[in-house]
Amino acid sequence: MISKIYEKIKKFMKENAYSFICFIFALICLVTPLPYYVYIGGGVIDISDRIEVDNSTKSKGSFSLAYVKQLQATIPTYLLSYVMPDWEVEGTSYYVVDENETSKDVVARDHLYLDSANSTAISVAYTLAGKEFDITDVYNNVMFISPDADTNLKVGDIITKINGKKIKDINEYKKYVEDSSIGTKINLTVLRNKKESDAYIYVKKIDGSKLTGISVLTTYDYKTNPKIKLLFKSKESGSSGGFTTALAIYDKLVDEDLTHGLKIVGTGTIAEDGKVDEIAGVTYKLKGAEKAKADIFFVPRGSNYEDAVKYAKKKHYKIKIVPVATIEDAISYLKEIK
Repeated sequence: MISKIYEKIKKFMKENAYSFICFIFALICLVTPLPYYVYIGGGVIDISDRIEVDNSTKSKGSFSLAYVKQLQATIPTYLLSYVMPDWEVEGTSYYVVDENETSKDVVARDHLYLDSANSTAISVAYTLAGKEFDITDVYNNVMFISPDADTNLKVGDIITKINGKKIKDINEYKKYVEDSSIGTKINLTVLRNKKESDAYIYVKKIDGSKLTGISVLTTYDYKTNPKIKLLFKSKESGSSGGFTTALAIYDKLVDEDLTHGLKIVGTGTIAEDGKVDEIAGVTYKLKGAEKAKADIFFVPRGSNYEDAVKYAKKKHYKIKIVPVATIEDAISYLKEIK
């Protein structure tokens, strides 16, 4: 019985050998990655339903974040980039991955960037609006681990203790490293996937300095008045929406409708002092704003603005591109709209 089945399969394979070879070759072409990335423009996310503020004011218009769409190039997508008007091929990825990191590390770090941007957006918006907020929790998140580090830490770990002693301020960690000799093993307690775990790291000489080879990003939880809740989705990440998030929160905290019924898209990181810093992929984000038929595109002043204006002229976009150095620049601009 088995031999008959085997003979039938062998006969079928011989009769269809050419088809199988073509199929396998086509499959390889479809899935084999090339050393390029295809940018297929961007999109926007209306963050009206991402921000809930108690007793917030209502606006007729909207604030949206801009984002970039990127694909790992394959032969079909590479060829399609020469046909599709909005597709462009680049030799580098918008998302930077170090040689010692996994894509999981990058995803974890991008979510940390979002958490940091959101906490900064809250503090900036509440300060400008004259509303109350207090820090309730501090999280010292491991965001980057150097190849030179000797540790079992993972990106996303939250450092809570050094040698059994609780810490809040990351400067306590830095001071401990400074006071330790090279070769010292530091025992740490971390929160990993919401569970407490033991970890370690050694003090080393890196680039001529006494270091441990990690970078830490501090994020905060706040008690606010009025209460606020941010409802970003798990697939959303990165810091480039910080400025727009802060602007949208501020709009909900004040009586005036800053949108004036307009569709407003913005990009740029936000600092504690309200400064708006430049981001990568600005032209792709501009594409998304134009495609969404936005009225205004806020962009960081400097090379981001220059690149956006140059690209808009090339593509004959009609969207109003407004440069900002601070969130106050954007607020002033919107308040002057009649």
